[in-house]
Amino acid sequence: MRANRWIWAVVVAGVWARAAVPAAMVYVSPTGDDAQPGTRQAPKATPAGARDAVRALRRAGPLPAGGVTVLFAPGRYVLSKPWTLEPKDSGTADSPIVYAAATGGKVVLSGGRPIAGWRHVRGRLWSVELPDVRAGRWYFRQLFADERRLTRARTPNEGTFVTVGALSKFAERAKRRWGGYRGTRNLRRDHPDAYCGFAFRPGDIKPWPDARDAEVITYHSWECSWQTVRRIDTATSEVHFNTPCRYPIGFFSPRTRYRVENVADALDAPGEWHLDRATGVLRYLARDGEDPAKMAFVAPVIEKLLVVAGRAGKPVEHLTFRGLSFRHAKYPMGIYDVAPDWPAAARKADPTWPADFPPGYTDAQAAPRCGQAIELRDTSRCAIEDCEVTLVGASAIKIFRRGHHNRIARCRLVDLGGSGVLIGLTARRIDRPAVARSEAPSYNVVEDNRIEHISLVHPSAVGVWIAQSHHNRVANNLIADVGYAGIHVGWTWGRFPNHTDHNAIERNHIHHVMRDLADAAGIYSLGPQAGCVYRENYLHDIRRVAGAVGAPVDGLFFDQGSQHIHVERNVIRRCDHAAYRFNQCKKQDMTWEENDFELDDSPVRLQNVVRAAGPRPRRP
Repeated sequence: MRANRWIWAVVVAGVWARAAVPAAMVYVSPTGDDAQPGTRQAPKATPAGARDAVRALRRAGPLPAGGVTVLFAPGRYVLSKPWTLEPKDSGTADSPIVYAAATGGKVVLSGGRPIAGWRHVRGRLWSVELPDVRAGRWYFRQLFADERRLTRARTPNEGTFVTVGALSKFAERAKRRWGGYRGTRNLRRDHPDAYCGFAFRPGDIKPWPDARDAEVITYHSWECSWQTVRRIDTATSEVHFNTPCRYPIGFFSPRTRYRVENVADALDAPGEWHLDRATGVLRYLARDGEDPAKMAFVAPVIEKLLVVAGRAGKPVEHLTFRGLSFRHAKYPMGIYDVAPDWPAAARKADPTWPADFPPGYTDAQAAPRCGQAIELRDTSRCAIEDCEVTLVGASAIKIFRRGHHNRIARCRLVDLGGSGVLIGLTARRIDRPAVARSEAPSYNVVEDNRIEHISLVHPSAVGVWIAQSHHNRVANNLIADVGYAGIHVGWTWGRFPNHTDHNAIERNHIHHVMRDLADAAGIYSLGPQAGCVYRENYLHDIRRVAGAVGAPVDGLFFDQGSQHIHVERNVIRRCDHAAYRFNQCKKQDMTWEENDFELDDSPVRLQNVVRAAGPRPRRP
C-alpha cells in the first residue's frame, strides 16, 4: 500500500481545491484490490470496484453536499467487460459524482488483451500461437503495438483494386443500372446473390487456401460494405460472397474500388499481420529495427468500454468522466442494414445458401450501427471532459434514446475505426414506426474536441452525426482526416416530418475530409431542419479521392429535402467542386448572411478569412 501514497500526496490537494465544498473520495489504483474499502491507503483496483464503493456510500445515507470524486491513479486498467453505470449510480445537481484521473501519468482503460510469447520464424517474420483463437473463443480484426495501430495483411498494399462489373448472371440487367432504387429492392428480394459478388480482373483475386478468412471491403459512392468469401471462380474471374453489399456492383459504376484483407498470401509488407482462425497462429512482419519480443502488443476483446444506461423515466444523471483514456475496443460484425434478417432472406430465394459463415457488415451512410466505445442512453446532465478515445474499431461516443443535456468537451477522439460523436436515432421516418419526440436526444453539447484520423475501418463514418435529434450544439471542434463528411446533420430523405431541428453548428474547423468516398461535403444536411444554423465554420481542403464514384464533394451539401437552415459568416476554401451544392432543394430554401465563399487563397484574403470565421477551435 505504501507504493501508492506518493501519488495521492501529489493530487489530493488539487482535487480538494477545485471542490466548492468537501466531497467524499474513493481511490482506485492498478495495484489496489476491490476487496479493500477504496480509501487512500487501501484503494480499489477496477472501475467496477470504484462504482460499487460509491453505491455503498449511497446505501449508508445521502451523498455529501460536495458529491463524490473517484480518483484513478495513473496506469492501465484492463476491462474484461464494459464498465456499466445504471440509474442507481446517479449523482444529483447538489451531489454530482466525478470519475477523474489523477495527475502524473495516463489513466488507460483498455478493452484489450496483451499478446506475448513471440518467436522468430525467419527474416522479418515472427509468430505466436493463441489457443483461444484456435478454440473459437476469441477472434480479432485489429492489432496494436506500442500504442500504434498495425495494418492487417491486405492486397493491394496501397490503393485499391477495381471491379470489372456485376456477376455474369446479372450482367445484362446491370447494364440497365438495375432499374433504380425501387428495382434494386425487388432484386434483393428475388435475387439476393446479385448483391453478393462481382467480376474481377484476372489475378487480382486468387484461389487462396484460406479464402474463408478473407474479408473484402467494397467502396460504393457514399457507403462501404464488408463481405466474406463464399467461393472464387477463377475460370470466369468472379467472386461470390456470403453476405450482401449495400448496392449491387454496377449500380453506381461497373468499376468499383475494393480491397481484400486477412489472407496469408497478402502478408508481404513490413508492419502487416495475419491471424489464422483455424490454427490460432498470429504472424507479424517486423519493420526495420523492431523486435516483437520487446514490443507491447494488444488485441481487443470487448466492443464497449463504458456504458451509461438508464431506462425510460429513470435516466442516469449528474455523472462526469474527466481525464480518462479509453482504448482497445473491437467492432461488431454480422450487421446487414439492407437485409436485417440475413441469411434467412437469402435462403428464401436460394435454399442452398449457407446458414453458417464468417460475418460481414453493411450499413447506411455514416455507418451509425458500427458500434461505439462509449455509450450514453437514457442519460441526463452527464459529461465527458478532457478524455481520450483512441485505438478502437468503432465510433468513439454515441448518445441516443432519451439522452438529454449531456456534454462532450475538450476530448481527443483520434485513430478510430468509426465516427467521432454520434447523437441520434437511426429511424429514417418518425411515422413508420412512430418515434415520439421524447425519444429523440436533445440539448447535448459537443465542444472544443479534437476529432481526427477516423473512419479507418468504416470509411463512411463521420466526424459528428446528428439524426432525429434536436437543440444540440456542435462548436469549436477540430475535425480532420475523415473518410466521409465532417459533420452530418439530418436523417430523413425528403420533406417528411422529423426530429432534427434547432441544432447549432458553429465555429468548427473542418478540413481534409471526404478522404475515401464521394457525394457529401464538409457539412452535409438531409431533410427539413427548422431552426438549424451553420455559423462561423471554417472549411478547407475538401478533395475528391481518385476512383470515387458518384456526385462531387463540396464545402456544404444540402441533400434531399433540406430546408430552413440559416448559413451565416462561414468561410470555405480549397474545394474540388464548389462551396455549396443542392439536391432536390434550392438556395432559397435556406437563409444566407455574410458568408465568404470566394475560393481564393491569397494571403490578404486568408487573413480576413480567419477574422471572419471567428476564433479557431482550441486543440485539446
